[in-house]
Amino acid sequence: MEKYCENIRLPPKAIEMKERNLYADVKNWLDSYLKERYRNYQIDTTYESSRKSLGVVLKEKNVIIEEAIGLSIKIDVMGILKKENDIKLVFIEIKNEPLTLKDLGQLWGYTQLINPVESFLISSEGLGALEYLFRVLKREDLLYYGPKRANMMKVAKWDVVRKTIDYDSLIPKL
Repeated sequence: MEKYCENIRLPPKAIEMKERNLYADVKNWLDSYLKERYRNYQIDTTYESSRKSLGVVLKEKNVIIEEAIGLSIKIDVMGILKKENDIKLVFIEIKNEPLTLKDLGQLWGYTQLINPVESFLISSEGLGALEYLFRVLKREDLLYYGPKRANMMKVAKWDVVRKTIDYDSLIPKL
């Protein structure tokens, strides 16, 4: 089966992306998304957190979040929002294969530990097994996290051509 990219016929391997090759584009998208949505905050986005533990990256950026100290979790792309003494985090986990329940569980665990203000699970290859879980079984309840289950993880396909999430695939809708 052939894939098409901007009307240019390419063999399938030519447009496959390694996960780490998506980080810079996702970071740029996150930066724009956060600047529009959190206008009163100072915003710092990074993918250093994909190579170093969350606690180390936060310490290097002079951010203290007690729940992150000593944790060896690595977040693919992260946003740090600051406004005076108010600090919020945004997590993005990136996959270059169709999403699985294991991928959702990984991000859910991170969000339960740290409680970021927003949390995304994205894949350049689509929702995979999660498509059935959310669209057919209607199990969006699995996306809730936080002490009062007030936040929801967001799941979407990454559009490698447009370098943004595919908003038509986004669950739940913004």
